[in-house]
Amino acid sequence: MEQGYNSNLHHQERRRTIRIRRSALLRANLDDINRPSIKIAETKQELEQAYALVYKEYLEQGYIKPHPSKLAYNIYNFLPSTCVYIFKSYLTVISTLTQIADSSEFGLPMDALYRKEVDRLRNQGRFVTELSALATPKEMRWCNLMIYLAKTMFEYSKLTMVNDICIMVNPKHVRFYKAILLFEDFGKEKFYPAVNAPAIALRINFDKIDKRLNQVYKDYDFESNLYNFFCKMNNTTQTLYVDRIFANRCSPMNEETFLYFVNLKPRIFDKLPPKQIEYFHKLYPSLKLNKPIIK
Repeated sequence: MEQGYNSNLHHQERRRTIRIRRSALLRANLDDINRPSIKIAETKQELEQAYALVYKEYLEQGYIKPHPSKLAYNIYNFLPSTCVYIFKSYLTVISTLTQIADSSEFGLPMDALYRKEVDRLRNQGRFVTELSALATPKEMRWCNLMIYLAKTMFEYSKLTMVNDICIMVNPKHVRFYKAILLFEDFGKEKFYPAVNAPAIALRINFDKIDKRLNQVYKDYDFESNLYNFFCKMNNTTQTLYVDRIFANRCSPMNEETFLYFVNLKPRIFDKLPPKQIEYFHKLYPSLKLNKPIIK
């Protein structure tokens, strides 16, 4: 009896903790941020700031090795369908999140560990995306900027008809993603060499996310109701529209920006298969990459 009582107390305490954390997420602290804005990065300067922020945070966590460029990006960042969401204080990027769209040429980063799980979704004809490169400086985390990036990402996912949002996270962060953003288990824990740390795959069935958010948050006050925040409050896509970013956004980096980031990491194309090299040749026919065009 005592064991059951203690278990119930533990369950109640856990629910109370989650409720407090959910409530706190909507207490945005933006007063000290100069001209706060949120958008999808487009310029070289915006992308460079986002990559630098990810590099700094990931290096401190031991997820990546030092690099002379002091920037963290990979081949997926060169794809037109990849969205780098940024939260800015005037001209300075202070938080970022990247969303990578599945493609036949490149797949997703998580294919390295969870190809079988992702293929099950692909075989159902579902449009899958993967989140990565979430970074906010420690001194800014009290502002809850991530929740605004998540809201923008949700809205853009609706515009682009996404079916599934997947992510690989360190096991220590699983509870947050499941309790707050309602991710569900997708793949068991595995070691991810790319970040020298364990990872667990999580997934949101985006077709059902509005219903799930409503079920979980329907009894919460308005100020702590993430269903209202994500699904009913003024859309941040208004900002996306102003910045001329639409659901059919497919324009690649301009040639100057592309070359800038390639030259900072000149070996980034070394291990790409021919079909991926050919993909970039088609995007930038005037450039000579490090492998010939496949006829």
